[in-house]
Amino acid sequence: MLTKVKKTIAEHDLIKQGDSILVGLSGGPDSVALLHVLCKLRRSMKLQVHAVYINHGLRPKAAAKEETFCRRLCKKLKVDLTIVREDVPVIARRHKKGIEETARDVRYCIYDELADSMGCDKIALGHHADDNIETILFRILRGTGRTGLLGIPIRRGRIIRPLLHSAKKEILDYLKKEKLRFCLDESNVSDEYSRNYLRNRLLPDIRERLNPAVDSALLNLADTLAAEESFLAEYVSVKIKKMLNRTVGGKNELDLTIFRMYDVWLRRRVLRHCIADCLRLGAMPGKEVIDRLDRLAIDGGKAISLPGHMQAELVDDKLVVYRKVTVSYCERLAPGQPCRLERPRLTLRCRQRPMSEVKVSRERRARTVLMDLAKLSPPLVVRNIRPGDRFRPLGMSGSRKIADYLIDRKVGRVYRDEIPLVCDKKGIIWLVGFEIADRVKVDRSTKEVLKVEVVRRRGKAVAAF
Repeated sequence: MLTKVKKTIAEHDLIKQGDSILVGLSGGPDSVALLHVLCKLRRSMKLQVHAVYINHGLRPKAAAKEETFCRRLCKKLKVDLTIVREDVPVIARRHKKGIEETARDVRYCIYDELADSMGCDKIALGHHADDNIETILFRILRGTGRTGLLGIPIRRGRIIRPLLHSAKKEILDYLKKEKLRFCLDESNVSDEYSRNYLRNRLLPDIRERLNPAVDSALLNLADTLAAEESFLAEYVSVKIKKMLNRTVGGKNELDLTIFRMYDVWLRRRVLRHCIADCLRLGAMPGKEVIDRLDRLAIDGGKAISLPGHMQAELVDDKLVVYRKVTVSYCERLAPGQPCRLERPRLTLRCRQRPMSEVKVSRERRARTVLMDLAKLSPPLVVRNIRPGDRFRPLGMSGSRKIADYLIDRKVGRVYRDEIPLVCDKKGIIWLVGFEIADRVKVDRSTKEVLKVEVVRRRGKAVAAF
């Protein structure tokens, strides 16, 4: 099996020399074998190997034993172990989701957050060939499209599955040969969970009564579709670039004048891309949800709610798909110190300059503005728009509510959480991307100015919001 895993890693470029890898360790045979294999490769590939055990709060006694086992195993293998405890039943009730789906979502969120904090290049999981077979059959029985028939991806982003080409029997033989102990999860024997019923009863019946080679048949089906899906994915990717824009606040903005020109199969793929991009690790909605979204885009309407706290709205000739997230921020802005916002993904910078060195422009909705330094009341901060916010725009005689100002400029409500404000002690001095306050304008008496600029995180100028 070790030879097969090495070949799998090389063929799919799963691990590079010097990678830092986070291993999802449950204490079961698959994750124990995976951790042991990676530790064997540690020296030759100069790897850093870390492990995480997640207690889902479902089996208190068994989990306590698994934690102890994982600690001892990691100590023996000289691997740093992180233990995370979550109450999945409580989370499932709060979000009105099933236990299995919630447990999966919790796991992947923890993997992602922990890998970020530890600086890991890869997240290695112990899925094997038998898991892949079960997944394909499970999706067929529940109803799936072509992409669902591909089974478990051997690589998705930084998540890798080095054992995916290895059968369960090979893993057990490896553990026996290496004299490695492991924990058995009793819940895997119970048919209470649908995947267990498929594994323990349905697949054995199919092998006995219908097709002894059903495992190979399902894997061959996935392999046959893989090449076709690769071509289609590349084709759709080209189309997506022509019609999809990602806003600074992480919303997907779909140009409907182009979208409506295509057949329904392509539209569905584009919509799945929009949702998957916003959900990240969440479960993908089914065909019914995708078709509802397609009807909104084709037939018109206002807005619909989607699973996973997502929303879709029509704004002019655009369909905006996004995840509803409430973000409040207030960051200091000082000369020579970039102010980085995470949502929206913008960076603001400012610097002082003598009036003689700058050229005053009256450009509206500019990404760079000038203010009279003497008229400012430091410190300056950058914050989000709040209910009731008012300011006096340049050239106007009275103050206006930010909301009314944006309505007049036909800025959809969906985009307002992407517009920062720059404020001093006295109030708002710049509605970023739109207008400065009249009280800080540059005039003939100005001696020094403060130049403030906003750019996208990747260095592209934000010309408009």
